Amino acid sequence: MMNQLSIASWGLFIGAIGQGLFYGNLLPHLSAWIVNGISLLPWLVVFVISFCKVASFGPRPFRYCLVFAMCWYTVVTLLAEALYLVARPAASEHVSIIAARVPTYLGLLSFIVFIRVVFALRRYETENNQLTPL
Repeated sequence: MMNQLSIASWGLFIGAIGQGLFYGNLLPHLSAWIVNGISLLPWLVVFVISFCKVASFGPRPFRYCLVFAMCWYTVVTLLAEALYLVARPAASEHVSIIAARVPTYLGLLSFIVFIRVVFALRRYETENNQLTPL
């Protein structure tokens, strides 16, 4: 499971590059370090928690970290699309908006593995816990 998660996290890295390009077109006055830092946060979270063969904490916090990374990535992507619809920036001479969208949406494919892991962790929690889950 950790190997699949680690490999799928690289999809988030590619998606974060796309988000960085997307926000670079939308907000050219913003520093690239700020844009890339915000975009790389979900990948960094998943990479850190899946780097070791054994998770450094229990299944519930592990699952919450995965859900946080998916929610953060989704919100940042939807915010970029909403800003694009509202602002309608001029075409950039450096990067096409299509070239920014393709890796962003390819990064969403890593959610397939993440959701499977979240459900597996949820199943593990309910089977190995005497208390009823919330």
